[in-house]
Amino acid sequence: MKSKFLTLIAVSTLTFVGCAEAGSTDAHVNTADRAQIESIVKSYLLQNPEIIRDAMIELEKKEDRAMLASFDKELKRDGRDVSYGPKDAKVTIVEFFDYNCGYCKNTTDWVMDTLKAHPNDVRVVFKELPILDGRTKTSRNASLAALAAGRQGKYKEMHIALMNSRGLSVEKIENLAVEQGINVDTLRKDMKDPKLAKQIEDAIILAQNIPPLTGTPFFVINDSYIAGADTDALQEKLESALKG
Repeated sequence: MKSKFLTLIAVSTLTFVGCAEAGSTDAHVNTADRAQIESIVKSYLLQNPEIIRDAMIELEKKEDRAMLASFDKELKRDGRDVSYGPKDAKVTIVEFFDYNCGYCKNTTDWVMDTLKAHPNDVRVVFKELPILDGRTKTSRNASLAALAAGRQGKYKEMHIALMNSRGLSVEKIENLAVEQGINVDTLRKDMKDPKLAKQIEDAIILAQNIPPLTGTPFFVINDSYIAGADTDALQEKLESALKG
């Protein structure tokens, strides 16, 4: 009902403005009509102030979409990132995470189940963001191990193993690698490659340039985002994106 009323006001406003621009000779009538419309709009907004709030929310969403679009290449098309799913998938999900983040661990099953449920329509890009390293002293090392495991074709296996574990000491990480059939000597060597460190640093810099990204997990789903581990909200956003 509100939307219909606002639409009527908008149409009426355009009609009167159009008449004025067409060169109507009765300026007094146009001024009176305009004043009446302004009065109606003002009165309606005062009675329904939530419309202004809703408009601000929509404006914020629009600005967020524009902001994410400006980082589209870095988010979705960085060739260094590990991703699963077709490149031309209908939905691309980008996840920023830390292996010591409990909330990230809670969303791992949702991410993996989504890939299984939509193998042709969903692509997931994994962004290593070890923001807890200052406290844990193990997050960055875990990220390096995951990326190094990827060079042996074992990223997903190592990712899941790290997410399902706690106390990620060097010994624990190497034991997890052995369990996943990863060559530990090669893993150690690859973890020292400056290219992997640079990849992580670039992800951190990218995250710092995305204002709403203040913690992990953080998900970008096509042109919108969800901060946090609300899997119900993630599922709702995913289904909406799949419907186009």
